Amino acid sequence: MAKKEILIYDDDPAAVEQWKRKLEALAPVGRYFDVTPLDGKDFERAVSGLRERRRQAREEGPLANPEWNNRFDKVAIFVIDFDLFDANSPSGEEIAYLVRCYSRCGLIVALNQFDKAYSAFDLTLQGHPESFADLNIGDPLLDNPGLWLEPWEGFRPWAWPLLPHALEQFERRVRKLRGNLEKPILGYLGLQEPIARSLPRSTVEFLTKSDDPMETTFDNFVRKSGNGLRGRDEPYCEETLVRVAAARITHWLECLVLPGQNVLVDAPHSVSRYPSLLGERSGDQEAWNRTASFGKHDELGLDPVIHEYRFMKSDWLSRPAWFWSEVSNCSEIREVANPWSVAWPDWVFCEDVSRFLSREATREFVADLPSQFVRRFVVNAETPEGKKYIKDPEKITYKPKIRFSL
Repeated sequence: MAKKEILIYDDDPAAVEQWKRKLEALAPVGRYFDVTPLDGKDFERAVSGLRERRRQAREEGPLANPEWNNRFDKVAIFVIDFDLFDANSPSGEEIAYLVRCYSRCGLIVALNQFDKAYSAFDLTLQGHPESFADLNIGDPLLDNPGLWLEPWEGFRPWAWPLLPHALEQFERRVRKLRGNLEKPILGYLGLQEPIARSLPRSTVEFLTKSDDPMETTFDNFVRKSGNGLRGRDEPYCEETLVRVAAARITHWLECLVLPGQNVLVDAPHSVSRYPSLLGERSGDQEAWNRTASFGKHDELGLDPVIHEYRFMKSDWLSRPAWFWSEVSNCSEIREVANPWSVAWPDWVFCEDVSRFLSREATREFVADLPSQFVRRFVVNAETPEGKKYIKDPEKITYKPKIRFSL
């Protein structure tokens, strides 16, 4: 099978070469991807081509038979630094917008826009829905094995996707969305009444600021919401409409819907509330940790009683999820039928290492989310158990720290 391409750009060639070496040293990257640096001239030429497409779309409208001859059109994953000091561009974010809206690029990973070149964990859990990059991280995290394969060890935020898996999902979303741009987003995703009406206003406003959210189509979202095409920009062709919708709606789900764990709930947060979902293995810590996986819903060890409530559009989320309103009303779950009948294990889910640890090895914080489930946990590296998972605590910054004291 032919390898796919990871393309890297920064206006500091030394940094690019360092990132290339680190990525190639990871077995799953070297096995499935070619890592290619993009030099300054080729970068400027490719970006100029995207700007020309943007101009042409504004002046002439979408093309029926577009040419796919830009450098970004065949790239599987594009990695770009945010601070392009010497490039003819305001920022890496502006480039991410052009690449997402005017090329056939796969995933976009932006470096150092929010994490400023160090390993940072955002205690708000809000993500960055405004960014056109599919993932924003500090550059020291680019070769974190937990981004590329499972199982993992050490620092590995649960909010991260698994990049090879996310790339496959993106490609499947694009294929399935062709011919479906006129379908309402919420209905297509299975977010029907009354679930859709329970979404916070700030979450829904990402999709539309003027239309009925229940009637907002993928096409309307890309053209009118401001979170797809900007201002007077027009699509290059229908294919770019599909790709923008496929990327940005998943970004919406990952950054604004799933983090609250109150509309959709994933496996580790489900068992945190209902340990009986693990059946006879509810006393086995490794069974709990197996739920923190990007495998299929029936591979996580959860009681099949909840599978009828699962989020069916599985390619639109990086991990399996279920509708919380339906799970929480399922009388076949022991804790729902009799909340006082269960002996609760001492394990809690750590958002920074994507695994369960004993409560005494963790720190509690309050996320900044429109949800009742805001109390979460990270590792306390000052404890003996915590040191096994955060071996270099001085290299990780948790911010804003006030979230520990709320």
